[in-house]
Amino acid sequence: MSRRCNAHFPVVNIYLKINKKATPLSGATFSHPPDRMKKFAALCVLVVQFLACGMPANADGYSVSAVSYEVLRELPHDSKRFTQGLAFREGRMFESSGLYAQSALFETRLSDQQTLNQVALPRQVFAEGLALHGERLHLLSWREQRGFVFGLDLQLLSEFRFEGEGWGLASDGRQLVRSDGSSWLTFMDPETHRDLRRVQVHHGDRPIAQLNELEFARGWLLANLWYSDQVALVNPADGRLGGWLDLKPLRQRLPQGRELPQEAVLNGLAYDAEHDLLYVTGKWWPRMFGLRVDWPAAPAPAAAGSIDQ
Repeated sequence: MSRRCNAHFPVVNIYLKINKKATPLSGATFSHPPDRMKKFAALCVLVVQFLACGMPANADGYSVSAVSYEVLRELPHDSKRFTQGLAFREGRMFESSGLYAQSALFETRLSDQQTLNQVALPRQVFAEGLALHGERLHLLSWREQRGFVFGLDLQLLSEFRFEGEGWGLASDGRQLVRSDGSSWLTFMDPETHRDLRRVQVHHGDRPIAQLNELEFARGWLLANLWYSDQVALVNPADGRLGGWLDLKPLRQRLPQGRELPQEAVLNGLAYDAEHDLLYVTGKWWPRMFGLRVDWPAAPAPAAAGSIDQ
């Protein structure tokens, strides 16, 4: 039986990843023969159609349609910050900002966006994902394989090492989980930072890659897809896709008349559990938004240590 395509989000340009930046295919130069280029172009079309048409519900009944939300708060945001990670705590927002020689960690009062505290990172470190676990802030670097642990006063307490690239970081209250730009998530012990298990994010047999910023909310692991305005709702137990947040409409709320650079992508997720608000922003965005999300029913939690891949 045929299935009509009801796109849940618009077709986006396909990008080549080069040094944490993206270059449109239209501006790239290739040395492949024409027939190979035709095959490559056909593959790109299939990928775009796959994304644009959404995905059917999987066999276990998880909806993968767009999840609805309402914008309840619209706040100013420092447009000088190359936002990599957000963490919310009692009216304060902790934020990591990236780029070499510019990376820093900030504490901001949400009500008036006043910067309460900040600390610069070493010039050779590119700050990435940030997670609040208990009374500690855990911060990843991109390619340096260095992690940092700060107190809530932004005093450096310790450093740790990890393998691969660091992208997003989140805490479920028991463990940390990090992304590396692939379809895989790595769960870590928050005390030793030892890797515990890995889970691949997928829909059916299709892996979902480019996982970037992470956050936990209402039992779901939220994962922003790099260079898109989409946030995947992921079952942290087994990596199954449970839905999408299409945040592209937020761009219409950004101040008009200002051309944002290509790298000014959606990035930064923080959940305020007390008020059930999801805060989102982007790199160099002048606005932050508080969303009331129509959350799907929470997935069943994983048994400790039951999924070791």
